[in-house]
Amino acid sequence: MDAVTLVQSLQQETTCSICLTFFSKPVTLNCGHSFCQCCLTRSKEDWDTNFTCPECRKVSQNIPVFNVHLSKLSAICKKLSPQNLQNLVGQSHCQKHQQVPKLFCKEDQTSICIPCTKGQEHAAHTFSPIEEAAQDCRKKLQKTMPLLRKKIKEFKALKTSKKERRVKWKKLIREEYEKMHQLLFEEESDYMRKIKCDEKIESQLRDNYYNQHVKNMEDTIGEIEATRFIPDLDLLEESKELLQMSESLLCERPKSFTSELRKYPITGMKELLKHYAVNVTMDPTTASDYAIVSEDLKSIRHIDNCPDQSNRSEKFPYYFVFGQQAFSYGKCYWEVDVSEQPQWALGIATKSLRKTKRTQNLVMRPYILCCEKKGSDFYLITQPGLVRQQMKDPVSVIGIYLDFSRRALLFYNAVEASLIYGIYTVPVTEPIRPLFSPCPPMPGTKIGSMTICTTVEETE
Repeated sequence: MDAVTLVQSLQQETTCSICLTFFSKPVTLNCGHSFCQCCLTRSKEDWDTNFTCPECRKVSQNIPVFNVHLSKLSAICKKLSPQNLQNLVGQSHCQKHQQVPKLFCKEDQTSICIPCTKGQEHAAHTFSPIEEAAQDCRKKLQKTMPLLRKKIKEFKALKTSKKERRVKWKKLIREEYEKMHQLLFEEESDYMRKIKCDEKIESQLRDNYYNQHVKNMEDTIGEIEATRFIPDLDLLEESKELLQMSESLLCERPKSFTSELRKYPITGMKELLKHYAVNVTMDPTTASDYAIVSEDLKSIRHIDNCPDQSNRSEKFPYYFVFGQQAFSYGKCYWEVDVSEQPQWALGIATKSLRKTKRTQNLVMRPYILCCEKKGSDFYLITQPGLVRQQMKDPVSVIGIYLDFSRRALLFYNAVEASLIYGIYTVPVTEPIRPLFSPCPPMPGTKIGSMTICTTVEETE
């Protein structure tokens, strides 16, 4: 193979398949094909998305990389044209007329010799001397450099601006969370002060009550001791009153102070709890004959002629119905509307085996919060536990939160986003089912339904 053929083969490898000229700032795709940067730019409008190679049609996912070695090789190939090989002086010669080009054709942007200007292909074209054309080209290139530098500054400024905006945005988000943290910290501190103050007042009232009754008994004992030194007739006259006083003090039971449930709404608690909302429905097969479950399995109420349960020996004289769902992991939250129920019981239940020497039975272990009405007062009672709290007004919506990782069952005033009580001894070895019990009919009252609420997260 002669030198001319070798040069032609090399030129073919350093030629862009789009513009069919030597590579100018060549870039290489993932598939291995290379193109001029400007040619590839014109063939693709959006560089941020995947695009197809113009030659093999394979999809490339990365931004093309500038090929430095191919750029240098292309520049060398331009100098290794067949004309240069045939002319050892190093000057290009016109292949047609074998003369050194003296003119530059502005229309074709190529150098030509003087005889070429008389041919048909350059008719009506304008020409200028090579030196003049080269000088004009250098001036144009020099004018382009400041524009390119300005463009570089714009790109760098844009990059810096975007980075600064991201940093500023992160700072703003962090400041918002810092404000929330500070708000919650101040709220917590305020509630702790109120709780401490309430405990102090209750302690003073309790101490005053106990101290007064102890003093009454001590005074009575002193009066009884003083009767040893009085005449028998005076003793008989005064003993009746002393005996009555003693009997009264002995029959009196120490008053058990019931703390009042106070509301401490926690900022953001409503939104937080609803992130763990689950769909809960009632299992009608577990309801008693005296209770009716709605068609959508969301409500339950007692029948009108349900027998009175107020005289039952059980501590919680209610009929229970289970939820259809059984939970065994994660965090779960649901709400129940009890606004039409003066008395109710809500919570969860687990099933476990109770073994004896002869038998083993499957028993239910309830973890519930009950509301009982006595006169005009309402009381909250937990089972298991000895919690008993008095309420000024009944709670209309109860939120139940179950956390398996903490073995916790918490009850909330869902309207006020205030904690009512928490149990932290829930077993997590068995599936847990929600538990519901509406209020038994009370003489002379009309009771509505207990209804499971639908939260926003649950509906999405």
